[in-house]
Amino acid sequence: MRVQRSGVLGVRGWLVLSATALLASGLASDALAAGKGNPNPGVLPPQSRPFGMSYDEWGDAWWQWVLSIPADENPLLYPTGANAGVDQSGHVWFLAGTSGPGSAERTITVPTGKALFFPVYNYVWINTPQFGDPEWSDEQEAAARAFIAGKVDAVTSLVVEVDGQPVTGLTAYRATTPADGEFLIDLPEDNIFGIPADTYGPTVTDGYYVMLAPLSAGNHTIHIHSEASDGFTLDVTYHITVVGGRK
Repeated sequence: MRVQRSGVLGVRGWLVLSATALLASGLASDALAAGKGNPNPGVLPPQSRPFGMSYDEWGDAWWQWVLSIPADENPLLYPTGANAGVDQSGHVWFLAGTSGPGSAERTITVPTGKALFFPVYNYVWINTPQFGDPEWSDEQEAAARAFIAGKVDAVTSLVVEVDGQPVTGLTAYRATTPADGEFLIDLPEDNIFGIPADTYGPTVTDGYYVMLAPLSAGNHTIHIHSEASDGFTLDVTYHITVVGGRK
Protein backbone atom coordinates (compact mmCIF):
# COMPACT_ATOMS: atom_id res chain seq x y z
CA MET A 1 0.00 0.00 0.00
CA ARG A 2 1.28 3.43 -0.90
CA VAL A 3 -0.29 6.34 0.86
CA GLN A 4 0.27 10.02 1.04
CA ARG A 5 -0.78 12.11 3.94
CA SER A 6 -1.15 15.80 3.71
CA GLY A 7 -1.61 17.60 6.84
CA VAL A 8 -1.66 19.46 4.68
CA LEU A 9 0.72 17.14 2.91
CA GLY A 10 3.06 14.85 4.78
CA VAL A 11 5.08 12.33 2.79
CA ARG A 12 6.29 9.00 4.05
CA GLY A 13 8.79 6.94 2.15
CA TRP A 14 10.30 7.43 -1.30
CA LEU A 15 6.88 7.08 -2.91
CA VAL A 16 3.84 8.00 -0.92
CA LEU A 17 1.17 7.67 -3.49
CA SER A 18 0.16 4.78 -1.66
CA ALA A 19 -20.29 27.01 -11.09
CA THR A 20 -23.24 27.42 -11.52
CA ALA A 21 -24.74 30.70 -12.79
CA LEU A 22 -26.25 31.29 -9.37
CA LEU A 23 -22.85 31.33 -7.75
CA ALA A 24 -20.77 32.84 -10.51
CA SER A 25 -20.73 36.31 -8.97
CA GLY A 26 -19.82 35.01 -5.51
CA LEU A 27 -22.90 36.64 -4.01
CA ALA A 28 -24.51 33.34 -3.07
CA SER A 29 -21.37 32.12 -1.34
CA ASP A 30 -21.14 35.34 0.64
CA ALA A 31 -24.75 34.95 1.71
CA LEU A 32 -24.18 31.39 2.85
CA ALA A 33 -21.12 32.39 4.85
CA ALA A 34 -23.00 35.18 6.59
CA GLY A 35 -26.30 33.32 6.83
CA LYS A 36 -28.34 32.92 9.96
CA GLY A 37 -27.38 29.80 11.85
CA ASN A 38 -23.85 29.62 10.47
CA PRO A 39 -21.63 29.18 13.56
CA ASN A 40 -18.61 30.41 11.60
CA PRO A 41 -19.37 33.66 9.77
CA GLY A 42 -17.06 34.00 6.81
CA VAL A 43 -16.78 30.21 6.37
CA LEU A 44 -18.90 28.35 3.84
CA PRO A 45 -20.91 25.65 5.66
CA PRO A 46 -19.78 22.06 5.07
CA GLN A 47 -23.18 21.10 3.64
CA SER A 48 -23.09 23.92 1.09
CA ARG A 49 -22.11 23.75 -2.57
CA PRO A 50 -19.73 26.68 -3.06
CA PHE A 51 -19.55 27.67 -6.71
CA GLY A 52 -21.49 24.57 -7.73
CA MET A 53 -19.36 21.92 -6.00
CA SER A 54 -19.60 20.14 -2.66
CA TYR A 55 -16.81 20.12 -0.09
CA ASP A 56 -16.18 16.50 -1.15
CA GLU A 57 -15.62 17.60 -4.74
CA TRP A 58 -13.48 20.57 -3.73
CA GLY A 59 -11.30 18.23 -1.65
CA ASP A 60 -10.64 16.10 -4.72
CA ALA A 61 -9.98 19.23 -6.80
CA TRP A 62 -7.41 20.37 -4.24
CA TRP A 63 -5.46 17.14 -4.69
CA GLN A 64 -5.66 17.37 -8.48
CA TRP A 65 -4.29 20.92 -8.28
CA VAL A 66 -1.40 20.27 -5.92
CA LEU A 67 -0.24 17.03 -7.54
CA SER A 68 -0.31 18.51 -11.04
CA ILE A 69 2.42 21.05 -10.24
CA PRO A 70 6.09 20.13 -10.87
CA ALA A 71 8.31 20.00 -7.80
CA ASP A 72 10.41 22.99 -8.83
CA GLU A 73 7.41 25.30 -8.54
CA ASN A 74 5.10 23.39 -6.22
CA PRO A 75 3.85 25.66 -3.39
CA LEU A 76 4.05 22.75 -0.95
CA LEU A 77 7.81 22.96 -1.12
CA TYR A 78 8.17 26.72 -0.55
CA PRO A 79 7.86 27.66 3.13
CA THR A 80 7.95 31.38 2.33
CA GLY A 81 4.82 31.28 0.18
CA ALA A 82 6.62 31.57 -3.14
CA ASN A 83 4.62 30.12 -6.01
CA ALA A 84 1.35 30.31 -4.09
CA GLY A 85 -0.29 31.64 -7.26
CA VAL A 86 0.79 28.78 -9.53
CA ASP A 87 -2.11 27.32 -11.51
CA GLN A 88 -4.72 29.29 -9.58
CA SER A 89 -7.86 30.26 -11.50
CA GLY A 90 -11.58 30.84 -11.14
CA HIS A 91 -13.50 31.89 -8.06
CA VAL A 92 -11.54 29.68 -5.64
CA TRP A 93 -7.87 29.77 -4.71
CA PHE A 94 -6.22 26.82 -3.00
CA LEU A 95 -3.81 27.12 -0.10
CA ALA A 96 -1.13 24.46 0.23
CA GLY A 97 0.31 22.92 3.35
CA THR A 98 3.85 21.59 3.61
CA SER A 99 5.79 18.67 2.19
CA GLY A 100 5.87 16.98 5.58
CA PRO A 101 5.17 17.43 9.27
CA GLY A 102 6.45 20.66 10.72
CA SER A 103 5.77 24.36 10.45
CA ALA A 104 5.75 27.04 7.78
CA GLU A 105 5.07 30.77 7.71
CA ARG A 106 4.05 32.21 4.38
CA THR A 107 3.37 35.65 2.98
CA ILE A 108 1.18 35.71 -0.12
CA THR A 109 -0.98 38.06 -2.19
CA VAL A 110 -4.49 37.10 -3.31
CA PRO A 111 -6.81 39.02 -5.65
CA THR A 112 -10.09 40.26 -4.23
CA GLY A 113 -13.19 38.17 -4.74
CA LYS A 114 -11.41 34.83 -4.35
CA ALA A 115 -12.72 32.24 -1.92
CA LEU A 116 -9.94 30.30 -0.20
CA PHE A 117 -10.05 26.51 0.16
CA PHE A 118 -7.52 24.56 2.18
CA PRO A 119 -7.09 21.29 4.06
CA VAL A 120 -6.45 21.10 7.77
CA TYR A 121 -5.56 17.40 7.69
CA ASN A 122 -6.07 15.04 4.78
CA TYR A 123 -5.05 11.81 3.09
CA VAL A 124 -5.09 10.45 -0.43
CA TRP A 125 -4.88 6.95 -1.88
CA ILE A 126 -3.65 6.76 -5.46
CA ASN A 127 -3.97 3.18 -6.61
CA THR A 128 -0.75 2.17 -8.34
CA PRO A 129 -0.59 -1.48 -9.46
CA GLN A 130 2.69 -0.65 -11.18
CA PHE A 131 4.13 -0.13 -7.69
CA GLY A 132 2.50 -3.11 -6.02
CA ASP A 133 -1.10 -2.17 -5.29
CA PRO A 134 -3.84 -4.66 -6.19
CA GLU A 135 -5.82 -3.89 -9.32
CA TRP A 136 -8.80 -1.59 -8.72
CA SER A 137 -12.01 -3.37 -7.80
CA ASP A 138 -14.91 -2.88 -5.43
CA GLU A 139 -12.92 -4.68 -2.77
CA GLN A 140 -9.79 -2.61 -3.38
CA GLU A 141 -11.77 0.63 -3.31
CA ALA A 142 -13.34 -0.37 0.01
CA ALA A 143 -9.92 -1.20 1.42
CA ALA A 144 -8.43 2.08 0.19
CA ARG A 145 -11.26 4.14 1.64
CA ALA A 146 -11.06 2.28 4.95
CA PHE A 147 -7.32 2.79 5.17
CA ILE A 148 -7.36 6.54 4.67
CA ALA A 149 -10.46 6.89 6.85
CA GLY A 150 -8.53 5.22 9.65
CA LYS A 151 -5.69 7.69 9.23
CA VAL A 152 -8.05 10.66 9.31
CA ASP A 153 -9.85 9.16 12.31
CA ALA A 154 -6.51 9.39 14.15
CA VAL A 155 -6.67 13.20 14.25
CA THR A 156 -6.52 14.52 17.81
CA SER A 157 -6.42 18.27 17.17
CA LEU A 158 -7.76 20.55 14.45
CA VAL A 159 -7.29 24.31 14.65
CA VAL A 160 -8.07 27.06 12.16
CA GLU A 161 -7.95 30.73 13.12
CA VAL A 162 -8.84 33.55 10.73
CA ASP A 163 -7.63 36.95 11.91
CA GLY A 164 -7.46 35.54 15.43
CA GLN A 165 -11.00 34.13 15.40
CA PRO A 166 -11.25 30.34 15.73
CA VAL A 167 -13.32 28.27 13.34
CA THR A 168 -15.45 26.06 15.57
CA GLY A 169 -16.78 22.53 15.03
CA LEU A 170 -14.10 21.55 12.54
CA THR A 171 -14.98 17.86 12.74
CA ALA A 172 -18.14 18.73 10.77
CA TYR A 173 -15.95 19.82 7.85
CA ARG A 174 -14.85 16.34 6.82
CA ALA A 175 -14.95 15.60 3.12
CA THR A 176 -14.39 12.37 1.19
CA THR A 177 -14.42 11.39 -2.46
CA PRO A 178 -18.09 10.86 -3.37
CA ALA A 179 -19.35 7.35 -4.02
CA ASP A 180 -18.45 6.38 -7.59
CA GLY A 181 -16.39 9.58 -7.75
CA GLU A 182 -12.92 8.07 -7.81
CA PHE A 183 -10.67 9.90 -10.26
CA LEU A 184 -7.33 9.78 -12.05
CA ILE A 185 -4.27 11.89 -11.28
CA ASP A 186 -2.00 13.28 -14.01
CA LEU A 187 1.50 13.58 -12.60
CA PRO A 188 3.83 15.86 -14.59
CA GLU A 189 7.52 15.54 -15.30
CA ASP A 190 9.51 16.39 -12.15
CA ASN A 191 6.51 15.59 -9.97
CA ILE A 192 6.83 15.69 -6.18
CA PHE A 193 7.13 11.87 -6.02
CA GLY A 194 10.01 11.65 -8.48
CA ILE A 195 8.29 8.96 -10.55
CA PRO A 196 7.66 8.89 -14.31
CA ALA A 197 5.09 11.34 -15.62
CA ASP A 198 1.88 9.45 -16.29
CA THR A 199 -1.78 9.11 -15.39
CA TYR A 200 -2.23 7.19 -12.13
CA GLY A 201 -5.17 5.93 -10.14
CA PRO A 202 -8.04 5.55 -9.45
CA THR A 203 -7.76 7.93 -6.51
CA VAL A 204 -9.86 8.51 -3.37
CA THR A 205 -9.38 11.11 -0.65
CA ASP A 206 -10.46 11.92 2.90
CA GLY A 207 -9.84 14.81 5.24
CA TYR A 208 -10.88 18.06 6.86
CA TYR A 209 -11.15 21.23 4.78
CA VAL A 210 -12.31 24.82 5.12
CA MET A 211 -13.71 27.13 2.44
CA LEU A 212 -13.52 30.83 3.31
CA ALA A 213 -15.72 33.37 1.58
CA PRO A 214 -13.68 36.11 -0.12
CA LEU A 215 -11.78 38.21 2.39
CA SER A 216 -11.93 41.99 2.42
CA ALA A 217 -9.14 43.98 0.82
CA GLY A 218 -6.19 44.41 3.16
CA ASN A 219 -4.15 42.18 5.44
CA HIS A 220 -5.29 38.92 6.98
CA THR A 221 -3.80 35.99 8.86
CA ILE A 222 -4.84 32.34 8.67
CA HIS A 223 -3.39 29.84 11.14
CA ILE A 224 -3.77 26.10 10.47
CA HIS A 225 -2.76 23.44 13.00
CA SER A 226 -3.37 19.69 13.20
CA GLU A 227 -2.13 16.75 15.21
CA ALA A 228 -2.64 12.98 15.06
CA SER A 229 -2.22 10.17 17.54
CA ASP A 230 0.85 8.85 15.69
CA GLY A 231 2.78 12.01 16.59
CA PHE A 232 2.17 13.90 13.37
CA THR A 233 1.97 17.67 13.90
CA LEU A 234 1.57 20.42 11.34
CA ASP A 235 1.46 24.17 11.85
CA VAL A 236 1.11 26.67 9.00
CA THR A 237 0.52 30.42 9.14
CA TYR A 238 -0.48 32.48 6.12
CA HIS A 239 -0.05 36.25 6.05
CA ILE A 240 -2.35 37.28 3.22
CA THR A 241 -2.70 40.61 1.46
CA VAL A 242 -5.92 40.86 -0.52
CA VAL A 243 -5.48 43.40 -3.28
CA GLY A 244 -7.74 45.38 -5.61
CA GLY A 245 -11.43 46.13 -5.81
CA ARG A 246 -14.14 46.58 -3.25
CA LYS A 247 -13.57 43.22 -1.55
